[in-house]
Amino acid sequence: RGAHQTSTLFSEPTMRTAFLAARRCSRGAVVSGSRLNVKAVRSLATLSGGQTIAKLAEELPFMDVIRYEHKNVKWTLKHVDVYSEALAVGFLEQGFQPGDVVLSWLPLHFAEQHILQFACSKGGLVLYHLDPAQAITDPDGAKAALGKALEVTEANILVTQEAGDDVNYVRLCKQVIPEIRIFDFSEGMPFITPRYPHLRLPVHTGFDHEDKHGMIPIKHLAIPSGELPTLLNGYEISDNTPLMGELVMSNGLPSKGKVLTNAEVDASGAWPVYSSILKKEYQEVEGVGVIF
Repeated sequence: RGAHQTSTLFSEPTMRTAFLAARRCSRGAVVSGSRLNVKAVRSLATLSGGQTIAKLAEELPFMDVIRYEHKNVKWTLKHVDVYSEALAVGFLEQGFQPGDVVLSWLPLHFAEQHILQFACSKGGLVLYHLDPAQAITDPDGAKAALGKALEVTEANILVTQEAGDDVNYVRLCKQVIPEIRIFDFSEGMPFITPRYPHLRLPVHTGFDHEDKHGMIPIKHLAIPSGELPTLLNGYEISDNTPLMGELVMSNGLPSKGKVLTNAEVDASGAWPVYSSILKKEYQEVEGVGVIF
């Protein structure tokens, strides 16, 4: 695997399927039913980020909002909405619920990170982020930081890049969570590790399962079914729903900080790309590794 490669969340056929599925059913599925019709007429000020991107994508589906310089990938509002909803559905179909915790070990310029942010907003999940750059110069310190982050956040889902900057992140994950080396998701059993008993889903951005049977490729979690309202099962998401958890670094190890709501994330600019997309501001993102 190349030193700077990550996966595509969608292969070309899946991208077409997702887009067509969204066109067929997202308007009906996302705003149908009395409960969701009420949400549809709410002002943008009371909507979560995930609900706002859905509304903007319906109004301006072909507006370009972001281009990743690597591979020259350009997305519209509709792309961001469809991909993030598909990932949110994938998480909820695995049995996760609003309030569950996701730990991202992805670079902040990755497309997967931005989609993950919107997916967590749509699904009511709380997203923490640990900087993977530490592993470039201090792999042992990075492993200690990852283990501590898993412990203090009690993360249910871990999302990591496969490899980048001459670092094999999957290998580091195996060293921190040895059960990944022996577990096989194809056997249909739930993942469990006594070290981090809350962790249920290790996810990587690679293309395949080779030597990674104890992890799931993120592209396999993207399910463009339009069933998000059904999977939320009546849970009301709003701008006050918790979205982002802070990790405070001290001596190379993280501790748990405060948790921000959807509104606080947007107002604080904690996620600049996320906020710019919600403002319909076109931007170009530099950095090798985005191969959507």
